[in-house]
Amino acid sequence: MWYYITKRQSTITRIAGICGIFIPVVIFICLGLSLISSPWFIWTQHALSDLGIQQNTAVIFNNGMILGGILALIFSLGLITILSNRIGAYLLALSSLALIGIGLFPETIFVLHFFTSASFFVFLVIALLIIGLTSKKNSFERKIGIFALVLALIAISSTVFLFHFEGIAIPEAVSCFPAFVWCSIVGIKMTRG
Repeated sequence: MWYYITKRQSTITRIAGICGIFIPVVIFICLGLSLISSPWFIWTQHALSDLGIQQNTAVIFNNGMILGGILALIFSLGLITILSNRIGAYLLALSSLALIGIGLFPETIFVLHFFTSASFFVFLVIALLIIGLTSKKNSFERKIGIFALVLALIAISSTVFLFHFEGIAIPEAVSCFPAFVWCSIVGIKMTRG
């Protein structure tokens, strides 16, 4: 299906695929545990990163972002080996590094947190747009590309929520949760070769 991949590349792609499968698992479990422990959290009034500074949730949330970012980085490096246009995968890798930064630099370190958080969302959306607009090699690549393009457009349109709510948790979730699921779907295919 994809161009000839050596045995070593195939192993790397499969490992990257497994990491892609686990991205939403890790993120959603850590986020869910943080939310369960935070009755004060209101989706329309907070940012998801607020969970990273509260005493009872900081360790779970921040470590979840770091682990999710590491998994996403490995996934994106594997994605580089299968896409015909690699620019989107490189940008996804930058987004993954920024996700790690969100966990390393909580809101209490405002400048670094703002930079990594904004970079995560910007790189994620641009990566999905580029993957969506340039994926043409084969049927599977076109399908994941169309899906990525739709998710990028959803993420861009989620900014409308910024004008209606005090917090940014809803646009954050609308922007990144579907992208994590996309990584999992693509990861499943990568494990099958």
